[in-house]
Amino acid sequence: MTTKPLYLEDSYQKVCTAKVLEVDGKKGNCKIVLDQTVFYPEGGGQPSDQGIIKFESGVFEVKQVLLKGDKIIHEGVLKGELIMGDKVECEINWIRRYHNMQVHSAGHILHEAAKELLPNIVPIEGQHGKKAFIKYQGKIKEEYQLQIKEKTNNLIDKSLAINTEFVTLSELKKRSPWIPERLPTNKPLRIMWVEGYTPIPDGGTQVKSTSEIPYIDTVNFEYEEDCTKVIYYLEIKKKESTIVSSDLSPEVLLNIKNEALVMIMESKDPEELDRLRVHYLGKNGQLTQIAHEIRDAEVGRVFNEAKIAIENALVNTKQPEKISVDETLPGKLPPIGHLHPVTHAIEEISSIFEKIGFVRVRYPEVDWDWYAFEALNMQKTHPARDDIETFFVDVPENKKLGKLVLTPHTSNGQVREMERTKPPIRMINIGKCYRRQSDVSHTVMFHQFEGLVVDEGINITHLKGTIDHFVKQFFGQNRKSRLRPYHFQFTEPSFEVDVTCDICLGRGCKLCKEGWLELGGAGMVHPNVLKAGKVDTTKYTGFAFGWGVERTYMMKSGVKIDDLRLLYSNDIRFLNQF
Repeated sequence: MTTKPLYLEDSYQKVCTAKVLEVDGKKGNCKIVLDQTVFYPEGGGQPSDQGIIKFESGVFEVKQVLLKGDKIIHEGVLKGELIMGDKVECEINWIRRYHNMQVHSAGHILHEAAKELLPNIVPIEGQHGKKAFIKYQGKIKEEYQLQIKEKTNNLIDKSLAINTEFVTLSELKKRSPWIPERLPTNKPLRIMWVEGYTPIPDGGTQVKSTSEIPYIDTVNFEYEEDCTKVIYYLEIKKKESTIVSSDLSPEVLLNIKNEALVMIMESKDPEELDRLRVHYLGKNGQLTQIAHEIRDAEVGRVFNEAKIAIENALVNTKQPEKISVDETLPGKLPPIGHLHPVTHAIEEISSIFEKIGFVRVRYPEVDWDWYAFEALNMQKTHPARDDIETFFVDVPENKKLGKLVLTPHTSNGQVREMERTKPPIRMINIGKCYRRQSDVSHTVMFHQFEGLVVDEGINITHLKGTIDHFVKQFFGQNRKSRLRPYHFQFTEPSFEVDVTCDICLGRGCKLCKEGWLELGGAGMVHPNVLKAGKVDTTKYTGFAFGWGVERTYMMKSGVKIDDLRLLYSNDIRFLNQF
């Protein structure tokens, strides 16, 4: 089984359909043979093509192509199932192919130029890939470097046609004085010739005219024993008149970017990479010149993307510099974080209440209207149940429990705790709450801790004693608290709990206004709330309180935070103080 090499008939053919003749391997590394292909196999000094082979159930990424006998073997990564007889679509990486064609054809032009200057030189081998060269027998004097470059560029300037044709060996002998050894005699031979010059056998891909070849940028000589390597580098692109704004489009810039990225990825030579950098990004580079001609916002956006992509590719390909390191120097310690002040406050609050018998629990922060309002004795017309005050979640309403809400307080845990367990109850519930308020003492999201005690004979003195104990433990022995009569729907009687302000020590400031800061509400649990929790109100009573964790922490001795919003500003300078 043989593979028909379509690239010999037309170097510009980019795609073809084919039938699978052989599949060797699964996924990962795999080898595929087709009945025909546009992929050029490595040979004659020219690198192989790359690209993709698409089929119904997947794709084959072609990494390397080799010629073995009459078979052209495609090596690469298989993604999907491919079997013998399947129909596939081949597509080469055209930017890579065209660049290789230019380099290959440039090598032939350079050889013709060198022969005109040095008629007796004999070529030994050539490479037309990343580091292109032609090796000749004998040593060529360095003074010919510039002459070969100039002569080659003069030939390129003439826009000479580059022709290919299939002939028999006998026909070739009539047309060419140089015939390589071991040419096949049983099939047509492909030859190429530059307009006005002698044909030679060639199985590579070629451009159609020297007008398509960039000028030779540099010619260097390397000497190996009794041979000379004539190394040549092409300019990045054929010299053209400066691009004007009317010529610019996103497509033009994308082509420039793709062309640059392919050449950067193909090159590992530091000198070549530096040459690419100067060509595209230098003071007189292609992108620098284009930048002055941009008049359209979309073209400007694509230009910036192209420039960044080329800069990143050059940085990522650059060989790392060797850095001298003094191993005796002490290392730099990594930064060490710490807990957020709110987390510290929650841990301290939990510890104080756990020592007097409270059990830490946690209940939903997104809950039903029943637990957040209805079960807490709050009528439907209460202002807190308006969406101006509270965040409601846009989901279908539960027929029994009502709307879904971001809990405005941790009091939703009261009835849930009474449903979960029977008295005696000593609960401390800490969680996030959400309200439509934001100022120096309020944030839209804040933390609250909810205390609930239900038992026989519970009265206000137990509430006052619990609050005093906490204030002394958390704020310090010199801080004072007070209960102010107030009204809450879920407690009766109700109080607001205040503590002397640590910022002004009771004199009055922008935070507290009158020397006292409101920490939260408290009171005796309303009988209707106990009933909602299925607690016998003839036997049990209880008290509850709910305080903001952040506001409580702000009043802690020595903290001196005068704006609650600072806690969530993510300012490292502020957070590092705690």
